[in-house]
Amino acid sequence: MRRALSLALGIVATLLFAQIVMADSLTDIIGRWRDSDGESEIEIARCGAALCGTIVWLKQPRIDSANPTPANRGRSLLGLRVLSGFKPDPAAATFSGDGYNPEDGRSYKTTLELKSKTTLSIKGCVMGGFICDDDIWTRRP
Repeated sequence: MRRALSLALGIVATLLFAQIVMADSLTDIIGRWRDSDGESEIEIARCGAALCGTIVWLKQPRIDSANPTPANRGRSLLGLRVLSGFKPDPAAATFSGDGYNPEDGRSYKTTLELKSKTTLSIKGCVMGGFICDDDIWTRRP
């Protein structure tokens, strides 16, 4: 009985530690990020229990011309939420959610991985991860 109690307490402590570590990385990923081509900046913030990202700066004004919904094709990309539902994936040390790509009007299963305090890797995939594209974003002040 004593051994079972020790094992249970060890599991609980491990789970609590994992939640604290993931909470810290959640805080680390929050902020403003510039895409690799310097065309836009995305603000990643808490949205309820998850993270989301919104375009907050554009080098040149652009509209959502590739959107599959005709009524949305004239809207500005500025202020558009392009990342949603990102939650920690402790097994992979990443965050998983959905990413909208305004260039083709499609949404992809997406992962975010903090490479350093100033570098974020974003990877969008289709076909269960068989086909992926990635980008490196840089933290903005």
